[in-house]
Amino acid sequence: MLIVPLLLGIGCTSTRSQEVQRLQARSLYEQGLKSLADKNMSSGLAALREAAQLDPDNPIFHNTLGIVLLDLRKPAEAQAEFQKAVQLDPTYAEAQHNLGLSLAEQGRYEQAIAAYRKALSMPVYPTPEVGYYNLGRAYGLAGKLPEAEEALRTAIRLDPKLAAAYYQLGVVLTTGGRREEAKGAFRRARDVDPASPFGQAAVEALKTLGEGG
Repeated sequence: MLIVPLLLGIGCTSTRSQEVQRLQARSLYEQGLKSLADKNMSSGLAALREAAQLDPDNPIFHNTLGIVLLDLRKPAEAQAEFQKAVQLDPTYAEAQHNLGLSLAEQGRYEQAIAAYRKALSMPVYPTPEVGYYNLGRAYGLAGKLPEAEEALRTAIRLDPKLAAAYYQLGVVLTTGGRREEAKGAFRRARDVDPASPFGQAAVEALKTLGEGG
């Protein structure tokens, strides 16, 4: 007669312990974000790692940790975190997109393309213009110029002020020998956001193509 109450007691204790761990993990996660905001990368990374270890079933923790690792130029480690995130939540479009980024950074363009396409197929994907831009860039790096152009033009239709997409389209068109069309794309990148890295790179690209910018 004592066995059932004893087991129930153990279960309650285990549940409370797990809840305490989750609260500790959330606190560490918030500390990590604050450290990152204060430009303390090492402290922020350590806190995020510990948060993900304490609450390994939280996909947001893994995605955020992956973003930091990607920013630190550790794409293989970032990939592992993004994979954990999408395994925990297969509908997590942002993590799926970020998985594509980590694969592209490793030169694994075909796998990156598959990841981007999967993210874009999800109705909850919040920034499809960014997804199509990165998809187009990956297609271009994989040597698939028609697919790259199509994806980049889609990104531009979704956000006509996305300088990065105009610039990358210019790169794709230049690679395909379509110099005059490339100039038009570079001009748009320059005009849309002249102070951005893409706007400035477009000016240099135009000079290379024989135009003063």
